Amino acid sequence: MPTLILKPPTHLMGRSVLLVEDEMMIAWDIEQTLTHAGMRVMGPAASVGSALRLIGAERPDAAILDIKLRGELVTPVARKLREMSVPFVLATAYNHLRGEDTEFIGVENLGKPVASERCVAALGEMLA
Repeated sequence: MPTLILKPPTHLMGRSVLLVEDEMMIAWDIEQTLTHAGMRVMGPAASVGSALRLIGAERPDAAILDIKLRGELVTPVARKLREMSVPFVLATAYNHLRGEDTEFIGVENLGKPVASERCVAALGEMLA
């Protein structure tokens, strides 16, 4: 169960966050954290194709991306988010893969398991 954030930043209320994660329990945990903080979750998307369809239909305010989805790198999603000027963070245990693509240079990795407070804080900083 996610750690509950006592006072989520008010500027996050109602903001949309694309969640791209292929592990159901991790996706559920992050989704609960974001919902509790007053954000609207797009997804979770478990594949690159699903994530691209979601952002093709609606522009998110921010995104949380797992870098590897069932063997497929999330690079096309990161590239599209950059084109749309949508900030994103990573939530991945595959930190070594970040060096394989310029789309991930300078992008924060929240790691796994994702700490609820850090997740909300990172989004708060990006969307301030």
